[in-house]
Amino acid sequence: MRSGLVLLAALTLYLSISYRSAHIVPDDFIDTRRLTLDIDPHGWKPLDTDDWCQLAEQAQEKGELNLDEIYTLQALAANISSGRAIAKLAHIRLKQGNQAQAERLAHLATRIVTAQDETHLPLALFWGKIGKYPEIVKEWNILFTRDSLLHAGLFPHMRAIAGSPSTAHLIESFAMNPPSWWVSFFNYLATDQQTSPKLLEHLYTLRLRSPTPLYEGEMKQYINRLLNDKHWTNAYDVWLTSLPKDATAYKGLIYDGGFEGKWHNTGFDWFFVPHAQLNIKQDMTFGMDGHRALKIRFNPSKHIKFQHVWQNLLLKPANYELSLRFRTDHFRTNKGLQWRMRCSEDDRVIAESPVLQESNEWSTLTTPVEVPPVNCETQVLRLEAASSYTHDQVFKGDVWFDTIRIRPLSNDDN
Repeated sequence: MRSGLVLLAALTLYLSISYRSAHIVPDDFIDTRRLTLDIDPHGWKPLDTDDWCQLAEQAQEKGELNLDEIYTLQALAANISSGRAIAKLAHIRLKQGNQAQAERLAHLATRIVTAQDETHLPLALFWGKIGKYPEIVKEWNILFTRDSLLHAGLFPHMRAIAGSPSTAHLIESFAMNPPSWWVSFFNYLATDQQTSPKLLEHLYTLRLRSPTPLYEGEMKQYINRLLNDKHWTNAYDVWLTSLPKDATAYKGLIYDGGFEGKWHNTGFDWFFVPHAQLNIKQDMTFGMDGHRALKIRFNPSKHIKFQHVWQNLLLKPANYELSLRFRTDHFRTNKGLQWRMRCSEDDRVIAESPVLQESNEWSTLTTPVEVPPVNCETQVLRLEAASSYTHDQVFKGDVWFDTIRIRPLSNDDN
């Protein structure tokens, strides 16, 4: 109960500040309203609803509650269907102790106004004052859809509601039928370490049950969070079950070693990092196995600390053999490239291939791999610049790779 009151106080404060800040704008993109100094309630020029509302808000800030009510009623007289004025009157009635009438006014404002920040933000503040979470969340849904600037301030409160047993169902409904802002919210949850793994798993599971297919961004962020939390096996299982049916044919100790698939940059498949001095792509060429091979073209204008192709692995402690086919066309470099396997936990190198340093026709290389039993639950296989010195990290030409395999070695193979 106490935590709920703290949450309510925090979100009410935030909404109050937002309401009085620059988040409140007219429906169009250009603020054409007059400055309050230019509005004379006793002048000869007729005032519109926005004018009266501005005067009412100024009176409220000055503590002139009687004028606040008078100007708000004048705003309604100018436009009886003004959601902004009705929401303002709801706050006044609540302050006067007439909560029942205040709630009726708030519901009326919601019904007659579809998507106006200047109405829905004060309505969210109103429901926050009386602690009606279902109504708060309804208003947030509208605000999130319309104004992404509110995400950063309100997503932490939305997470708190999702994590409370008494209010979790309000957020679960969005997981089952995700609105346009859902991916941003899930991204916030996955990347903020204050989000409990249990809550993230629960919402992800609900999304899997939803009739709306899982968005690629949700799956990637969830897997990345599992990897960051070192839940390696869970991350692998989520990645594996999320693969398209046509991609599962490429799974093995190394995924898609022939570079045939289209599934990249997620979990335990190939990661290709773009760079201005590189062109990394799957392409056709002579001598390849299958339909495609991996081509890396280097622009020699500057040095590059090449580490731009890799794959996460989940090998058990044992001895293995890494084998691959490669071809280098017009390749020039001082120290070359190497495939290295490292333990993810401490970046320790546990295997490295011979250096690729000059032009070659299609060739095969093999490298022994020993995965240690301690502190090496996951590994990274990565193509890297062989030298750590900048002057040696200049490359020119094309490098091709194909048919990368990892096979366990039996005792007879050692």
